[in-house]
Amino acid sequence: MKKIIALIMVLVSVFSVMSISVYAEDAEENMVTVTVNDVEFIFDADTSEEFRNRAIAHYFNHDEDDASAYGLTCTLFGHNIESSITTAITHKAKATDPRCLRQKFNTEVCTRCDYTNSTLISSTYISCC
Repeated sequence: MKKIIALIMVLVSVFSVMSISVYAEDAEENMVTVTVNDVEFIFDADTSEEFRNRAIAHYFNHDEDDASAYGLTCTLFGHNIESSITTAITHKAKATDPRCLRQKFNTEVCTRCDYTNSTLISSTYISCC
């Protein structure tokens, strides 16, 4: 009886480890990584290429007093906002370990005009290089 229970417990643990491995692999496949200079951007796989390009451009050209050109449609009906969580990893940001800076942003992009806004959610230093 003890051998049967031990065999069942081994099978359960093997299947649980396999399911955790499959979940981690699927999580990696649902991400898109874009590297520009020493900054690595991580987006969800369902974000459009235009969204990624505008978010990256906004990261490098971020200015608090940035004036966005609103189109007539946005002026009359408001923005059509598309938002996503964006992760930016700046490699070799510091000379000592932990060297890399990981920042998470809530990025909003209007699909009708050039309005783009990023709100910092978290910022931490990590060891990756």
